Amino acid sequence: MRHRTSSNCWRTIWFCAVLMGQYLRAEWIWIEGEAADERNVTRQSWYDDVRKDGMSGQEWISHYNARQPGTATYRFEVKSGGDYVFWWRGNVLKAEVSYQLDGGAFQPIRFADKRGEYQISPQPDHRRLAWVKVGTVNLPPGPHALTFRFHSSTFNHGGIDCFLFSNEPFVPSGALKPAGRGATAKPDEWFPAVFDDDPLSPRSVIDMSALVEAPAGMHGFLQKDGEHLRFENADAPVKFWGCGANFDPQLTRAEATQRIRWLRKYGVNLVRHHPVFSSLGPLQDGRLDPGRVDEFDWWFAELKKHGLYYTWSLFYPLEITPDDGYPRALFDELEPGKYGRRTYGLVNMSRALQDLQLRYLTAVLQHRNPYTGLRYVEEPALAVLEIQNEDCIFFHNPLSTLQRGQLPEHARLLRRMWCDWVKARYGTAAGVRQAWGGLRPGESLAAGELGLFGAFHLAAAGPVFDFKGQTRRAGDFIRFLTEMQKEFYDRREKEMRALGFKGVTVTTAWRAGGAAADPANLYCDTSCDMIDRHNYFGGGDGHHVITTGKVNPDSHLARPGSGLLALGLYQVEQRPFSVSEWSQMPPDPWKVEAAPLIAFYGLGLQGWDASYHFVSSRHRFGDGWPSLSKYVTDTPHYLGQFPALAFALHHGHIQEAPVAAARRLPVDALFRGVDPLGQDFTGGGWDNKTLAGCQTTPMEVLAIGRVTVGFEGGSPQKANWDQYWDKGRKLVRSMTGELTWDYGRQIVTLAAPRTQAILGRAGGQTIDLPGVKAQIATPFVSLLFTPLDNAPLAVSRHILITAMARDTQTGAELSADGTQLTTLGGPPLLMEPVQASLWFKGAKPVEVKVLDLYGGPTGRTVAVGADGGFHIDGTYRTYYYEVKR
Repeated sequence: MRHRTSSNCWRTIWFCAVLMGQYLRAEWIWIEGEAADERNVTRQSWYDDVRKDGMSGQEWISHYNARQPGTATYRFEVKSGGDYVFWWRGNVLKAEVSYQLDGGAFQPIRFADKRGEYQISPQPDHRRLAWVKVGTVNLPPGPHALTFRFHSSTFNHGGIDCFLFSNEPFVPSGALKPAGRGATAKPDEWFPAVFDDDPLSPRSVIDMSALVEAPAGMHGFLQKDGEHLRFENADAPVKFWGCGANFDPQLTRAEATQRIRWLRKYGVNLVRHHPVFSSLGPLQDGRLDPGRVDEFDWWFAELKKHGLYYTWSLFYPLEITPDDGYPRALFDELEPGKYGRRTYGLVNMSRALQDLQLRYLTAVLQHRNPYTGLRYVEEPALAVLEIQNEDCIFFHNPLSTLQRGQLPEHARLLRRMWCDWVKARYGTAAGVRQAWGGLRPGESLAAGELGLFGAFHLAAAGPVFDFKGQTRRAGDFIRFLTEMQKEFYDRREKEMRALGFKGVTVTTAWRAGGAAADPANLYCDTSCDMIDRHNYFGGGDGHHVITTGKVNPDSHLARPGSGLLALGLYQVEQRPFSVSEWSQMPPDPWKVEAAPLIAFYGLGLQGWDASYHFVSSRHRFGDGWPSLSKYVTDTPHYLGQFPALAFALHHGHIQEAPVAAARRLPVDALFRGVDPLGQDFTGGGWDNKTLAGCQTTPMEVLAIGRVTVGFEGGSPQKANWDQYWDKGRKLVRSMTGELTWDYGRQIVTLAAPRTQAILGRAGGQTIDLPGVKAQIATPFVSLLFTPLDNAPLAVSRHILITAMARDTQTGAELSADGTQLTTLGGPPLLMEPVQASLWFKGAKPVEVKVLDLYGGPTGRTVAVGADGGFHIDGTYRTYYYEVKR
């Protein structure tokens, strides 16, 4: 063997299974490997399509026979002994790899914590690369031998791209070697954001764990308190700033605890499990799977211990088997699932399926958690119980599916139920004809056959297509569905209470498929304590994953109250309101705006009670655009802004507004066949709920004050919107005087006494807030100023600055107009630095510290001028700064 030593003495030993141009340079220590058993190892070069990516010359170790696993041995010499972190990069797609160091026992390489996973070809087999942190090993000085064994199944190959040992802090990312650490960054240079496990240092300035009281449940059960949430033994309402976070059985318990402590550090005090059924699996002889429920119980207890409350989304959907007793003709129509057959939508019309749901719910709630000693029905840390996720009778699945004649047995059943309802209301066919103006060809009350509306028929201004003009019939159909849906929800609420559940209940977070039925669907949701909704914004091609192609590059800032915030039109009088799934999805370049808007206008101005970003699935920040998923909390634009936002919400920095619009409807107004609110959310796709318009309340009013709807009748209430909305200047001010939405310039400012902020297209402008003046060069920013001593910003002696702009993956490219992602790129994530000169009102700063990406001190400071001003930019490679004065 031969080796070459680096001239800069950077103490990392790099190994490559093959020569690899992106890694091997003259300055690195490298050793060429050789196979220990050539009979079981074949070397093959990359295919031509991979060579086009500039990765030619790599070789992979594969094996043909699982009974004769392939091995490869590499020999090297260490001069400086000690502990080294062992990193490995290779194929992680169904591969099974173990390693042996210096003749010891073979140890498996766990792929649970993959870094920068990257599909380098559309072909399957062994072309999915990722970094894996194998662990820490002790390497005494002298020669060593490292052997890898590949023991995947016959058709799943093993492959090594490269591996290394490092005794200096280092986190690999993508296909790039570490940049020269002494290089000076430029003020406008985008910097890589690469993370390892958070050290959870007590010196971290962004640590908000003190805000999250532990254990969860210490103040009793969470309760509905009018329009707010309050613990039964607390004097004041509570706000929840959270995210989705299912337990991950691939993590060790140490890693899972790290994950919980990490979320708590960032101010998360509530997580949502979606769905519980998929994690626990079906009942087995009436019981939960012992192995699965044990991991679930431990995770719940660990969340509770650290102060995080839990929301359960129970079903999406319930799956059943023939043994559950559902009529066979109906069962055979159901869509196959993982455990049996899926019951999406149909549960809302079937008492039999509802009873099967209840049987499962009962088993879970009555289960005693051995780690807490409590049955879940007795558990105050279980804050919110949701009947079902994204499911209602009014949506396309099942309504449009059944109208089109799919699932014929279920369709026949619903037609008969509809016919029976009509008979009970009108008595005779003559009465029906008089009410509706006639029946359709082939319909017969006597035969129990009346045609169904599809969700798409129920348009805002009245029924469309083949039901056009039959408005009264549409109203009756909506009433029929409402009675069916609400009977289910009312009964389920009573059943949950009868089981002993004392927390907050939610029906579902879903909407109707047709605008005319949407207010009726919302009325059904009042059967439980809290109203909940989901919404998404941005994204592009690729459905749930990021891919090249079309991008939705919109910003909320061009239209006050649009996008995610438009869900405020669903807020019901005297009901708490939550948004249990939301995100502004990459590769939308402006997604840094989303979390502040939800905090300032949603939980702040509108008085919403709980936010859950969708979704956290890691115990550290992800790499690049993590897993190329559109739904990721674990990235700087979301979790990285949480500390400042959680602090502001916990301390009540943003005032809740008075009512700007209270829309009040009698229940009968829901059944006229038209949308009485005139607000149509049917556009934009299923996840991206786009408001096409609202006849009664423009969405801009959501930037003025609280907007509600009530179903008890009474006189509507309306503020003088013109007092706050300057349409000529394209500017909306809140009734509290704290928030200004300049949609002409696309800038939002928060000028509360304590937390203050600048959001949007502020490049080239000077913005003067009560506590700080900012001269900004970066085109689009989120600048949050947080007084960590909870004093007014103008006199605060301890301030956190969170300064973010756009992000991208290394090598990603957008078209000139931003509507096409032409090159996907890969890790690491690059962050655009905020370049701004800042002057705080009041006393001059004594010191401005540069913090690292974990919020810890770096030892660097920012120079403060004689006038108290200072400048932040890309030379600091961070988005956190600490100001002392």
